[in-house]
Amino acid sequence: MSKRTKKPTTAGADLRRTMYRYRFTSPAVALLLFACLSLAACSRGAKAPPADDSGAKGAKSLSNETSEKKVLISGMKFQPATLTVNVGDTVEFTNSDLYPHTATAKAVGDLPAFDSGILASGASWRLVEKTKGTYDYICTLHPNMKGKLVVQ
Repeated sequence: MSKRTKKPTTAGADLRRTMYRYRFTSPAVALLLFACLSLAACSRGAKAPPADDSGAKGAKSLSNETSEKKVLISGMKFQPATLTVNVGDTVEFTNSDLYPHTATAKAVGDLPAFDSGILASGASWRLVEKTKGTYDYICTLHPNMKGKLVVQ
């Protein structure tokens, strides 16, 4: 029968070093996790208000003339990077990344600005653009993420 003997190990010292090394990052990681979960909880079910139907009752519906396009936010990229739509089309931005993102274009000349606000993972936002032009947009949280929306 083998007898276990307690060998002097450095496991305790390793554990103390590991705890010391991460003592400053632990609250930061916890705070980041809390912020992400809070954003996700706040944005669940958040939808953009419905588009204004300014046409008279009984007029021909525009739904036959417009379509819905999608922009997927994944892998820290807008996919597709360039999307061409017609005036009145709905563009849905969906964040399938693990991180929160935005889709934000600044007003340039006659082109109005748009801003999705912070989209938590799994959240979507819809845009109906009514002004022709080319909109360069970014994620304000990750400015290296760039996209282009061309409205004809």
